[in-house]
Amino acid sequence: MPIINKEKQNHANKLAKLALETTKSKSKAHEAVEKFFLINDSTTIACEIPVYLTNDDIKYFQKRNFKINLENYTIPITGHIDILQIRNGLIHILDYKPEADKTSPIEQLTIYALALASRTKLALRDFKCAWFDENSYYEFFPLHAVYEKN
Repeated sequence: MPIINKEKQNHANKLAKLALETTKSKSKAHEAVEKFFLINDSTTIACEIPVYLTNDDIKYFQKRNFKINLENYTIPITGHIDILQIRNGLIHILDYKPEADKTSPIEQLTIYALALASRTKLALRDFKCAWFDENSYYEFFPLHAVYEKN
């Protein structure tokens, strides 16, 4: 199922802009945004969460008709979720991407959602993913990226 990217503005853009004003170093921007969210946003529960997706996890989802084009990984796929939030009854996985309008990390964020769903035993429908910077915010449901309803 194709994912539709719709640019929008929200609270994350405002927080990112404020966070970036607190640092003069571009190399520290990522860290500044994460810390700012963790301190100033009540929906943010954690930052830099390590996640991994094993071959067994992939097979589990594939047996349930999830369309995941990953095969026979002998070592887990690993990553770090930048910002984890709980709001509006969903778990939000956010990725700060400078120049967010020039990138589309749908696969990366979907893998993070699958990994976190697998570890927590929560349904993938309870997750929403987004990437953003101080100007743009793009979100999608990872379930729509891997499962097509009959």
